[in-house]
Amino acid sequence: MKFKTDIIKWMCFAFLLCGFYSSCVEEIELKSDDYFESALVVEAILTDELKTHKILLSRSYEISSVSPILEFGAKVSLVDENGVVIYFQEVQPGMYLSEIEFQAMPNIDYELVIILNNGDTIKSEKMQLTHQTQIDELYVQRGFNENNVEGISVFVNSYDEQGSSKYYRFEYEETYKIVAPLYTPLELVPNDVQFPILNGELDFSDLEAIIEMLVVQKFRDEQEQICYNTINSNDIIQVNTNVFDEDRLDQFRIRFIGRNNYYIAHRYSILVRQYVQSLEGYTYYNLLDEFSQNENIFSESQTGQIEGNLFTMNEPSKFVIGFFEVSSVDEKRVYFNYSDLFPQEQAPEYYTTCDDFFRPPLLEEDFAHNITNSPLLDYLNSGMQLFDEVEDFNPSPFENAPFRLVIEPCGDCTYLGKNYPPIWWEE
Repeated sequence: MKFKTDIIKWMCFAFLLCGFYSSCVEEIELKSDDYFESALVVEAILTDELKTHKILLSRSYEISSVSPILEFGAKVSLVDENGVVIYFQEVQPGMYLSEIEFQAMPNIDYELVIILNNGDTIKSEKMQLTHQTQIDELYVQRGFNENNVEGISVFVNSYDEQGSSKYYRFEYEETYKIVAPLYTPLELVPNDVQFPILNGELDFSDLEAIIEMLVVQKFRDEQEQICYNTINSNDIIQVNTNVFDEDRLDQFRIRFIGRNNYYIAHRYSILVRQYVQSLEGYTYYNLLDEFSQNENIFSESQTGQIEGNLFTMNEPSKFVIGFFEVSSVDEKRVYFNYSDLFPQEQAPEYYTTCDDFFRPPLLEEDFAHNITNSPLLDYLNSGMQLFDEVEDFNPSPFENAPFRLVIEPCGDCTYLGKNYPPIWWEE
């Protein structure tokens, strides 16, 4: 894929990588009056898993664009060397799912075919399933990284006795438990109060009636103390065993988590997926990684080409960004609690400070003593959470309210995750 050397196109490509491979360079604001021609972006990986496979299509975009442009209305199919065709159905703009469940088989050529709305036909090179190699062991270990930071390393051991794999790429999905530190099962629900309230329409001495007018105190409809959040890896993690004596990965680090990271404060799980790559796939991702990590996007190493295996057949000058992979894959999952690796040691602090409590007044008035607003309702509508009631307070509704509030993530874990565990979660 030959890229023109004008600045705007290189910046678009850099930000494209940020969107799809999540290894971003620092944003630099640039302007150009030059004509911008977007390129098709293809995310396609076929594996030996029996499942519904997915292909994502979009367009590269200029710096000023808010988000990628999704490519809709395409006809997507997979053709094998025996003439078997598997069609993909567009389920939402830019996302195409295979109409049947299937898996890639060894020693069979596969070709991806995409016909766009504008008539362009994109085809891939013919690819075969790579050698199947399993993860022998996935484990965690306490220790220090190369920067002398203490934490947890996630390691993989893998071995291909035939020496046929050689090129590996890894992805991971980490899930961690969240416990809101200032949670209470009660909540304050704002009523729909219309302001202003004219002078004389409220009895300021009846504080209980004013509170009942403003809010309802009740038990939450569902627990919001314990939640779970899942994050996918956003780095290109590759290794080439050609430099080793054997086709073996021994204590290859997939992830390092500092001991003070709140992700591991309670319980943590990581699912690691190992892809065996072709040499072409390894080379492509290696170049992508070098490109996205280079701090100077104008360096000479970036003004060449990143060659994929997808091409526009009827107009070869139109470049396509992406690589069609046919990879064997294996995965393993591991769990641990902080106390398993740091017994009787202080767990990491919450991601934000939860030492501040807020007691907004119930009401505000103007110079004519008309009630113009309720700071308590403003705080609740902004996401503040009830912590407790205060018995010793000033009975004036214009002073501190008889409630202590905390910021949302301190009292409601759903700010950070889902309040139910994944179906596979184990305690």
